[in-house]
Order: sequence, then C-alpha cells, then structure tokens
Amino acid sequence: MAATASATPDKPAALEKLGRIGVGSLAQALMCVPRAHTDYSVISTLREAVPREGVVSEAQLFSLVVSETAVIVPQPKRRIVLTATDGMLSVKIVVFVVAGVNVDFWKGLRCGERFHVRAILQNWAGRLQITGPELVPAHLIGKVSPRYPSKRGIVSAAAIAEAVAQAMSDIEAGARHIREYLGGMSEPDILRHARLTAPSLAALLRGLHAPAAIEEAEASMAEARRLAAYAVVWRARQMKRRPHLPESVIPISIDAVRDFAQRLPHPLTGDQKRAIREICADLASPHPMQRVLSGDVGCGKTYAYMIPALAAQAAGRRVAVLTPNSLLTDQFVQECRAAFPGAAVTAVIGGTKKAVSLEGNPILVGTTALLSRLKAQEALPHLLVIDESQKFSVEQKASLTAAGTNILESTATPIPRTTALVTHGTMDVSIIRECPVVKNIITRIVAAGDARRLYDHTRKVIGSGGQVAIVYPIVEDERQERKSVLAAYERWQAEFPGCVGLIHGGLKEDEKLAVIGRLKAGELKVCVSTTVIELGLTMPSLKSVVVVHAERYGVSQLHQLRGRAARLGGTGYFFLYLPEAVGAETMARLQLLEAFSDGFALAERDAQMRGYGDLDKDAERQHGNSRSLLFIGVDLRPEDIHQFAN
Repeated sequence: MAATASATPDKPAALEKLGRIGVGSLAQALMCVPRAHTDYSVISTLREAVPREGVVSEAQLFSLVVSETAVIVPQPKRRIVLTATDGMLSVKIVVFVVAGVNVDFWKGLRCGERFHVRAILQNWAGRLQITGPELVPAHLIGKVSPRYPSKRGIVSAAAIAEAVAQAMSDIEAGARHIREYLGGMSEPDILRHARLTAPSLAALLRGLHAPAAIEEAEASMAEARRLAAYAVVWRARQMKRRPHLPESVIPISIDAVRDFAQRLPHPLTGDQKRAIREICADLASPHPMQRVLSGDVGCGKTYAYMIPALAAQAAGRRVAVLTPNSLLTDQFVQECRAAFPGAAVTAVIGGTKKAVSLEGNPILVGTTALLSRLKAQEALPHLLVIDESQKFSVEQKASLTAAGTNILESTATPIPRTTALVTHGTMDVSIIRECPVVKNIITRIVAAGDARRLYDHTRKVIGSGGQVAIVYPIVEDERQERKSVLAAYERWQAEFPGCVGLIHGGLKEDEKLAVIGRLKAGELKVCVSTTVIELGLTMPSLKSVVVVHAERYGVSQLHQLRGRAARLGGTGYFFLYLPEAVGAETMARLQLLEAFSDGFALAERDAQMRGYGDLDKDAERQHGNSRSLLFIGVDLRPEDIHQFAN
C-alpha cells in the first residue's frame, strides 16, 4: 500500500488511522485484541449441516459449485437467487441487495465456478436454502482468521487488520512493548506472575493474530485477558507509591482525637475508629495522604473525617472540605457546630467574590466556590477533604492541591476492595460498613397500576409522624409533563394541601435551604425533589422515598437515594415506581435493589452485571466494561481482577 502524504518512515501509513485509539507504533498495534476468531479450516458438507428438528443451527463453512446462474428477483425485496451444489446435494442461495453486498461478484458467477461461503443452512418446505451468506475469500480457506473491533467514525476493523499484518513481521517488538509497560520486568517473571501457559509473549501474540487452530486462538484470548488483568493490578500497586515530603506532615494529637470522639452524640463504631486511625497515621507520615474513605449510606463517614479535620486544625494546619452543593455545605457546618460548640468552621458558598477570612484558621467548607477563592489567595489547604468525590472532576480536585497537600476523598458509593484497587489505584482505601443505628429499609418495585397505593402509603406515613420524599428525573419539560418535578409538585400539593415542599437545582441557594429548614422542623411532610437530595442530606423524620421513573437511574444512585430514609434508625420504605414497562435487563438491574440492602454486596453484584468503569486513573467514566490499559479491546470483568487483587 502506498504511503499517505502524512506517513513517515518511522510511522507507517497503516498507523495513521489508528492514532485515534492510542496506537502510535506497530508494536502497539499488536495490542489490539480481536473481538473473535472465525474458523475457516473445516469445510462442512450440506448433508452434515442439514438442520435437525429442535436443534438451533450454527453458521458453517461450505465449498460450493454453481449449478444454476444467478437471476435478479425485484419483488418484494430486490435479491439475487442462484443454485449451487457440493457434489451431493443442491442448495438455493438468496442474497439480498443491500449496502456492502458485492453484487457484481454474485451476478458474475458462471456454472461450474467454485466459491466459498459461511452461512446457516435452512430447510424451507423440504428444500435446502442459504440466505445472506458471508462470502469467504479463497486465501482464508484453511485458516483461523481474527475479527477485529471497529468504531464508526474512529477506526475500522480493516485498518486494524492492516496495521497488525505489518506488525507481525517483528512480533518481538510487541513482546518488548509488554515488558516495557510492566516496568522492564523479565519475560519469565511476567509469564509466572500473570499465570500464563504460553511459552513466550511472542507466542501469545502470535496466537491472537495468526493462530494455527481455533483452540490456539481461544487459549490466547484467555491468556490476553489474564495478562490484561495482571497489568491493571500491577499498575495500581505501582501508582500507590508516594513521594517523601516532610512538609506534608501534620502532627496529630491522639489525646485531641480521643477528646473529639467522646463529644460525639453517639459512640463511634469499630469501622469508624479504624478509619480515623488510618487517616491520622497518614497525616503524621512524611508522605502526602492519598486515601479514599468509602462507606455505605448512613455509616457515619462525616464524623470519620470531621475528627481528623478538627485535629489537623488544632495542630495549626489549614483544612478545607469540598462539597458538591450548598445543602451539604450547610449541613456539615451545622453538624460540626452542634457536636463541637465553638468550633471554627466557615461556609464558603457562591454568590460573592470577597476574599475568604482566614483569621482564626477556620475549617473552610464549601462548593466549587472554594476553588477560585483559595487559589487566588494562595491559601491552598494542608488537608483537603473531598466529600462525595465522584461528583468532581480530576481537574477540580487538582486545583485545590499542592505537592504536599494531604487528600482524603469521601464517597458514599460503596466500593468493594477489589474495585477500589483498580478504580483508585493511586490511593489507599478505608472502608466503613457498620452503621451506628439499626434500621430496616423495605424496598419494592411499583408498577403503574399500583400508583394510587403510593398516595395511600404517604398518608399512612404522615399519620404516624413521618415524612415522604418523591424524586423525579426532570425539572421541567412540556413534552413529558408527568415526569416534571414542577408538575408533580402541583399534583402532590392537591393531595396534601400545605404539606408539600419543592426542591430542585433551579432554585436559589437560600430557597433550597429554606425548604430544607422547614422539612427538618417538621412544618412540611412531603418533599417533591430532583436528585439534589441524593447526597448525604439528613432529614430526621424521613421514612419513605419514592423514585419516579427509577429505570433512569443507576444502581449506585438509587442506593444513595434509599439511604435518605430512616437515617436515625427504625423502619423505612423505598419504592421504585415504573410508570412505563421496562426491558428484562433493566428489571434485573432494579431487582438488585430489592435483593440487596448492603451497599458493598450491591456494588459487587452491579459490577458483575456491568463490569468495572474505565480503569485509567484520570477517567471520568465509571461504568460499563473496562478497557485494559495494556491491551485495546479487552473488557475486564470483576472475576478477572479478583484473581490478582488479593
């Protein structure tokens, strides 16, 4: 193939098309794993392939000779029809004229001419027929052919195949690339640590791209998946190494920590105590803390990071807490002042550009307003706590940190240890599972026909002194009015006059805080809201949460919404309302919420169903199958990681 104008001696033309998927060399092209292999080495006879009753036929390879030349049938769908034989039986071939079909080839076939197809043999009224066959070029017969993935508008399967074909002339370069990716590890060590049975890395790559038999192809695909999983875990462990920076040390007083803990409204759980010890040990070390505090809903994560924050403040260090919205900013400040009267803590919320007062070294708590304020004042914190860290981008987090900043990311999305290892490879993990109060949340899926029962249930909850939250996915949409939180507010207000509050992202901050204040005071009994109430918001009397159009939410988000009910203990209710029918896959996902109340078990099952998110440490996407960083096209599942993560 002639080189394009942009190709260079160091960058063959075949690679020009692969740059968009991160392939910059022929050696890297060998990291493009086929999505499957097709076996063209076994030719079936028509007699062998005749479908048997009750047995689902599979595509097979046939070698046929034309016995009746092609004719064009224009109606009802334009198609080419011809007859062929394998020397024993005859078969009718039907090829519909659609985009991508080589019409000239089929029309040009003459009697006695041989061709090869891969297709499913059918029996139509006693006559054998093949519809829509895959035409197989003669040069593939007798081989096992890799089938590469493609992405419309990005890269084609043919472009990958072309680059791989060129790269196969120096397959040792691919093996060298793998060794370099793994830090120069020796090939025997890679084979041993990744538990590979291939005799060499070159043999593994050859089995992927040019296997001698389908068994070799299948074995190589499994080996590539295993090596990809090992590479992810190896990378995560390497990334946990932290620099030695004495200026990051925050001397924590154990007596101060003990005093703060004794002043809490209830005793710390064992998990909370362990998390506080781990955080304080990190702060006292000469290595900047990089830690994730992961806990189930209602487990008391706030106190687990509030106490180290107060202890760091007492040691004279600057502390900032970044929250995703003003409601959580206000809640943290109020809870801190309630538990520790006189604590120096200041809310920083948008709306003013005045400099933040640093007098008295207060703990600064705020939304993204903190980002510009502290950076402009050159007052970056020594300890940065990021609450609900999944709501912030990598860039936002980085803007509040210096080289010696200690970082603690708190997330209410439960992370199993193996998931945490790969999604937070640069960070240590503290996990809180225990809940300081005993509660039982009853979860039910509610279909459209049972909608009236939700009103009846609400009356019952209100009558017993509780409150109910109704969550809608859309703020305002005339075309989908019944899904609109504004329209819903009017309906619920008609059912419960004077008892309904409305919260959504379009309200001003003081308006949101006013409604939350009335709900916490018990003046309002029903809260019609968007998911703004999802993140850690505590309403002491909230006993029931109804999510309308629950199919629009992920499992993790639904679990967070469920966590708003019965925050102080007791029995709560969580209803997944489906106004419209949903598919089997969606229903299976929602049924996970009915089956599992423990957030960690739920997260693990959800990961098994969906796969991990993007494993790149800078990735924003955290759902779906995971693209390996070594190989392109390997989608890792939890079980792949588990074998190396412990």
